[in-house]
Amino acid sequence: MSLFDWLNGAENEQEPAPMVDAVDKLALYQRAWCPYCERVKMVVGELGLDITECDTTEPDHLQALMAGGGQRMVPCLRIEPEPGRYVWLYESADIIAYLRRYAGANK
Repeated sequence: MSLFDWLNGAENEQEPAPMVDAVDKLALYQRAWCPYCERVKMVVGELGLDITECDTTEPDHLQALMAGGGQRMVPCLRIEPEPGRYVWLYESADIIAYLRRYAGANK
């Protein structure tokens, strides 16, 4: 939920991101200079996850992020719960919480 949604009184009714059975179904869209991306990458390393990183300074990655997620904001975790279907998770805190749940569920 965006700040504008919250200010307008919207409730956070977003469904939780679906869990996947393999790390190759996750991709992190990020930029090197982004402190929130660095925070997420630190947790990825801490959990020992080998997640594909897509640098949005590369036009193809930025285009994919915009087409799929609808925003150019990073970090963004692309989750593929089934072939050809993607869920785009923004906000570093939400991504970190998801990765911690994912790592715990796949031990």
